Amino acid sequence: MTVLVTGAAGFIGSAVSRALSDVGEQVLAVDSLSSYYSRELKSLRVQELLNSDSITFKACDLSNDLEVSNIFKTNKIEKVLHLAAQPGVRVNTLQSERYTKDNLVAFVNLITYAKEYKIEDFVYASSSSIYGNSNERRFNEIASIPSPVSFYGATKLSNEIIASAASREIGIRTRGLRFFTVYGPWGRPDMVYFRIGASVLNGKEFRLLGNGSVLRDFTYIDDVVNSILLLINQLLAQPSGFSDVVNIGGGRPISIKDVISSFETVTNRKAIYRELPSDKRDVAFTSADFTYLSKLTGYVPKVDVTEGVMKFLDWAKGETIQTKMDSWIDSVKE
Repeated sequence: MTVLVTGAAGFIGSAVSRALSDVGEQVLAVDSLSSYYSRELKSLRVQELLNSDSITFKACDLSNDLEVSNIFKTNKIEKVLHLAAQPGVRVNTLQSERYTKDNLVAFVNLITYAKEYKIEDFVYASSSSIYGNSNERRFNEIASIPSPVSFYGATKLSNEIIASAASREIGIRTRGLRFFTVYGPWGRPDMVYFRIGASVLNGKEFRLLGNGSVLRDFTYIDDVVNSILLLINQLLAQPSGFSDVVNIGGGRPISIKDVISSFETVTNRKAIYRELPSDKRDVAFTSADFTYLSKLTGYVPKVDVTEGVMKFLDWAKGETIQTKMDSWIDSVKE
């Protein structure tokens, strides 16, 4: 039996695919290798993290009905972990069809074939972006009312609604993973921490949107992977037709200015940036209430930002990484 992991050349997808392989699962890893950011970085993840006898990698555009059909038809899939999406909140409005194609059409295609092929467990990526500018001190899956301020956030909330309806209609178990600012080695070059890293290591100037006072619940990639594996296993104990969403974050928000300071302290170098007006699609604050995650799994994200920054920089200083970081950042198509 096989676990289908979508977005497997992406940041979280490649890390989870490797972790599943390490615990003995057969993984069918698929990705469209989109051009939103460097394909070179995605190919390196495939080479470095998906190089295992128990992982099979295939290129697949999930918005293409025929390609998705063939994936299910030619493989004995037991579970789906759907992490593929058009990420980020700042894709140009004129190109917002990328959100529609990759976050809505692809999601419907995948869950439709999961229904046809009687897949019992469907775990998928959501986002803290669904909360918008919540007034809650910590964002709670039940108490906090979703109110996304970006089209990206709206598509992820749509995924949650579709998954819940599919669970009731066809009896599939679904679980949405609301990720909070995931960071770490092999991360995404469109994210601010990656750009701060390139600045302190290579002297590359980056754009700081706003004055750096926004707070983010940075969650280290290992904590995210550990949470996902536990949540996949825990879902097996739920009844047919079950559906929920789970925050994956440590509830320790930190300002972007303080993240910059962490990088500067660790490297003893100054970051170089230009302050620009804030983007209205960025929320002011995110903080995960991890009570439900802990109740389900007994796990709470552990890695603090200082430790996470050090681990990221250890990776970024690698011979094949540091010299490429600037070009990966420049490749982002927002």
